[in-house]
Amino acid sequence: MSYQKIILMYHSVGSEAHPAVTGSFPVPLARFIHQLDRASEAGWAFGALSRLHEPVESDTLYITGDDGTADWAANVLPWCEERGIPTHTGLITGPWRAEPIWPVAHRLQILLALPGRKLAEPRLDPEQAAYVDRVYAYEKDERRRRLKGACNVILTDEEARTLLGPPDAEELSHLRARFAAPDVYRGFRHAEFGTHTLSHNAFSGDPMDYVLSEIVPCRRDLEAAGLRDSGFFTLPMRPRYPVTVEQLVPPLREHGFVGVLDGQGAWDGQSFIVPRIDAKNVEEFLQLPAWQG
Repeated sequence: MSYQKIILMYHSVGSEAHPAVTGSFPVPLARFIHQLDRASEAGWAFGALSRLHEPVESDTLYITGDDGTADWAANVLPWCEERGIPTHTGLITGPWRAEPIWPVAHRLQILLALPGRKLAEPRLDPEQAAYVDRVYAYEKDERRRRLKGACNVILTDEEARTLLGPPDAEELSHLRARFAAPDVYRGFRHAEFGTHTLSHNAFSGDPMDYVLSEIVPCRRDLEAAGLRDSGFFTLPMRPRYPVTVEQLVPPLREHGFVGVLDGQGAWDGQSFIVPRIDAKNVEEFLQLPAWQG
C-alpha cells in the first residue's frame, strides 16, 4: 500500500509567552498545536525529514521550519520535543558570526514594520516588475511588494544592502533578538537541522559558486556548533530572475545533499526538489477542522 508523505512549512510561530519576531507573518502557536493535534486524530503520523526516503507504515507528515528565529526555537521545538514529534529547522548561520551577516530579507521585514521609516524606491524595468508582482503577489501594497521583490530577487546582495543602508541601533536591537543562538538547539533528541544558507541570499546564476559561498559554509557552521546536518538544503527564496532552482541540483548532489526544500504543494515521493504545504494552508489541504482562533 502506498502512503502519503506531506511536508509542512512554517516560519514564525508566536505565543503570548514568546511573541513572533518583528515584521514576520506568524502562525499562532495555538494554531500550530491545533493543526498537529487534528492531524494526529485523523490518522497522520509524524516523521523525521532525514528519513523522508525510507518506507513508512502510514500517511506521514514532516514538520519543517525556516530561518531559525527565536520564536520558532522557543515555542515549537520544546512543544514538539515533549511529545516526541520530529522537526526540521533550516538554519541561517550568518547571524552567528563574530561579525554578524544580517539577512537582507529579514532586515526588510523589520524596517517595513518600524514606524516612521522611509526607504528608497527601487528602479525596476517592466519585465522585472512583472516578475516581482508574480512572486510577491501576496503583498497587496505595491510599494512593499516592489521593495521586497527588488531586494530579494532582482538586486544583488550588495545593491540591496546599499539601498537599505547600514542598520542603526533600533534595527540592530531587533536583529539581535530575532535569531536564536546555536547553543539553543543543542540537546534536542527529536529536532533535526539543515542548511538554509549563510546570508539568506538568493541564488543568482552560478550554481557552484552559490553552493560554495552560501551553502557549504552554512553546513560548516552547523557542524562547528555541534549540530548534525540533515542533508536537506532549504532554498531561502525564489532565485534571482531569470535563473531557476533546477540549476542547483547537480552541485548539491555532488556535495552530498539528498534534497532541496522549495516550492509549494505535495511531494511526488521521488523528486530531489521537495515542495511543501504552507502553514496557512494546512487545514484546507489535509481536510482538517478549520482553525477558529
